[in-house]
Amino acid sequence: MASKIRIPMQVSPAFEIRIKNLQKQIMKKDGKVVSLRDLTEKIAKATNFDDLEKSILSVSNQDLTINFDRRKRKC
Repeated sequence: MASKIRIPMQVSPAFEIRIKNLQKQIMKKDGKVVSLRDLTEKIAKATNFDDLEKSILSVSNQDLTINFDRRKRKC
């Protein structure tokens, strides 16, 4: 029985291609098969990922929609 539970995640095709290419390069360099789960875990722990996360969160979205409920309420 596997110790890690499989959790499906949808990613962009470009990201998937880059991760799989990274996986192939690691196999060529070290001769080790590194799972995609382990690669994404290493990416999440990287200090550069924190900077990337901050830059994504700092982008302000100026599109603001306000919906007013015009129905009359009876109390």
